[in-house]
Amino acid sequence: MPKCTIDGKEVEFKPGENLITVAKRAGVDIPVFCYHPGLTVVAQCRMCYVEVEKMPKLQTACSTNAAEGMVVKTNSENVKKGRAGTMEFLLLNHPLDCPICDKSGECDLQDNSYGHGSAYMRHSEERRTYVDVDMGPVIEKNMNRCIHCTRCIRFGDEIAGIREMVAVKRGNNVDITTIDGEALKTEYAGNYADICPTGSLTLRDFRFRKRAWMLKKTASICEGCSKGCNIELQHEGNVVYRTIPRENLEVNKYWMCDEGRFNYHYTQDETRVLEPRWNNEKTSWEDSILAVKTALEGKKVLFLVGTDLTLEEMSAIREFTGLYYPGSVLQHFGTPGIETSAQDQPADKILKMTSKTSNLRGAEKLGIVPHNPRVDHDFSAAVVFTGGRAVLPELGHAIQVGVGVFLDKDHQTAKYQHILPGLAYTEKDGTIINHQGKEQKLKRAILPRGRSKSTAEILMLLANKKTKVGVA
Repeated sequence: MPKCTIDGKEVEFKPGENLITVAKRAGVDIPVFCYHPGLTVVAQCRMCYVEVEKMPKLQTACSTNAAEGMVVKTNSENVKKGRAGTMEFLLLNHPLDCPICDKSGECDLQDNSYGHGSAYMRHSEERRTYVDVDMGPVIEKNMNRCIHCTRCIRFGDEIAGIREMVAVKRGNNVDITTIDGEALKTEYAGNYADICPTGSLTLRDFRFRKRAWMLKKTASICEGCSKGCNIELQHEGNVVYRTIPRENLEVNKYWMCDEGRFNYHYTQDETRVLEPRWNNEKTSWEDSILAVKTALEGKKVLFLVGTDLTLEEMSAIREFTGLYYPGSVLQHFGTPGIETSAQDQPADKILKMTSKTSNLRGAEKLGIVPHNPRVDHDFSAAVVFTGGRAVLPELGHAIQVGVGVFLDKDHQTAKYQHILPGLAYTEKDGTIINHQGKEQKLKRAILPRGRSKSTAEILMLLANKKTKVGVA
């Protein structure tokens, strides 16, 4: 492979790679604003200046491809002066509102100002100000903080496939806005906040809720559909405050849809059932377990597993039914109209799939057949396991037991004689298989809410628990 030298380090590179990518491989961080690996290169912020031997002027690393024998300096005096000048220019009109800005603590402008800017400002004129338009329910705009990197414009054009962000006017009066001041239409609007290097575009859902440096971060997988986007759950005090995408070039690249981004809210819904119930009355685990075992005794039972459960949970349920209810039938459910992975197709040209649960392929791998509501199996009881995302089936059985995540709204719980509260995807570890057949890992971010228990623990209680009604 060809080689070049960056800050005295000899580095191999692939033809066509730019200096930012090659330098990163060598452990050298080049500051950027307008550059993003998932977008086209425009080289307009000038923050990524480097000095290249035999070139008289400073070069932008994002638009300069590495070449055989090239010698690059990223920390010379000329480079430092160039970056300091760029930072001074970008901060001319920037408001001093870091204490109230949601981007504070994870802001590229803050980081680059500290690392490459000056502590002194020569500018004394009044800063420009804008009156911002409403951009819809997802993004809050503050044009006063914008540095005209155009990442948002390029994301809309190149990734979201909808030209809704544009730059109007020129020079000091440039305004980044939506066409005709309309609200954002894309279902991927949250990515605008992710890629904005300042606090110009922020999430309304996260606005003023928590400081970035207070959040703990857990790498996990989105359960919004069978795509299995890689995500990061950000939480503090056993509360999830935000979900952002993690880079995985084979699955979701750098992005995620708004449906998956805000999906976590149902796990913290105030109507979520967090204690065992018997005929819609709260009860103890001991009483509830005994009541369920009694209700199922001698019955022909239909066991249904949601394809929003993990591979480990499905496997444990399959083993449990085979051992303790050998005459029963085990089937899966999830998205109406999507019974097999062959029916699961892209729902758009970006990420979304038609299966709105994450582990349809996992259920198929375990040999669990899809539930067919059109066929009367003549069962006298049904046990429904769900992680909360799968659409609950309509069942006409006299006895219905719900195990997992249920919400006390839309009449979800009224038809269940017994409910045993389980864990949501934010509260457990496990494996899912996405539509590509890739195994990926869920990671627990927060502790179980209320008196919820894991599927394995509930199965253990159903299998082995011996108690008396009335014992707390």
